[in-house]
Amino acid sequence: MASKDAHLYGARPKSRTKAKEISSSSTLAFSSTLSNLIKASSSESSKPAAGRARPQKEDIFKTHNKNVKKRALKDLEDSDFTQKHRGLTTEEKGEDEAAWKRTKRRMEEKARLYDALKRGDVEDIDDKYGVDFDRKWAENQDKGEAASASESESEASEVEELIEYVDEFGRTRKGTRAEVARESRRKNTLAADEPDRFTARPSMPEAIIYGDTVQTNAFNPDETIAQQMADLAAKRDKELTPPPELHFDGRAEARQRGTGFFHFSKDEEERTEQMGRMEREREETERVRRERKELIDKRKEMIREKKRLIQEKRSAGKAERFLDDLGAELFKGSDEVEEKEGDKEEKGAA
Repeated sequence: MASKDAHLYGARPKSRTKAKEISSSSTLAFSSTLSNLIKASSSESSKPAAGRARPQKEDIFKTHNKNVKKRALKDLEDSDFTQKHRGLTTEEKGEDEAAWKRTKRRMEEKARLYDALKRGDVEDIDDKYGVDFDRKWAENQDKGEAASASESESEASEVEELIEYVDEFGRTRKGTRAEVARESRRKNTLAADEPDRFTARPSMPEAIIYGDTVQTNAFNPDETIAQQMADLAAKRDKELTPPPELHFDGRAEARQRGTGFFHFSKDEEERTEQMGRMEREREETERVRRERKELIDKRKEMIREKKRLIQEKRSAGKAERFLDDLGAELFKGSDEVEEKEGDKEEKGAA
């Protein structure tokens, strides 16, 4: 059979590739490699599964503020800290000069006004300026301080004379001429307004103790007790008098009263008369009630008597009817007996 027709008869074709012979060395290498792979796979399967990686929290002692290094480097840099100003223009210089002159003029006016207030040439009646030079002078006198160095030379050289005057509380005071003039004007104003003045200020006390006075009552503590005992003795020795008659007064109570409520007079005679009238009215009312009750009782007695008579008549009528019925029944029975006896006699005769 030709080789080209071998497939028609089911013959296996010859392999074109020649069988490769495996040497013993290659077999050993393959077995060692396979054993290493098996060991590696078994070791990997025995290891636990690794968890999800979590971010590690930074240590507060290792971390630093943001951009702190940049700021530190910037601080180390040499820089010029000198301030730079732009120059003023001619217009701005003129405005500053005008403002300075205006401020200087106002300060000079205030200084002159302050000196005038200290000398007393100008009066601060309405407390407009808010400076009490009298109090300041008194405080300086109490402290023993010398005049301030800021006072003008004219005031330092000028020695004011102190004048005695009486103030509103009756005290003798010493003060400047301005204080005396102010006090006199105040007194004149009060004297002019005194008739139309209304105030709650109490009047000056009259019984005032002046100087050293010995109060003897302070060394006699039993005087109060003695006075109380005297009052008790007076109450004990006075004549016995009955207590005043006190009656009920309905006007002193705030409540709803009935129709028959009556206000009695506080006068004893009128009250007695009212009580008498009330007593007579009560007696009359009781008499009328008694008479009315007697009439009602009589009428009830008459009704009871009529009922009794009617009942008697009714009972008598019933008795008569009963007797009539009974007599009729008796007569009927006797007639029947007589008829029966007559029938018997007739039968016997036949």
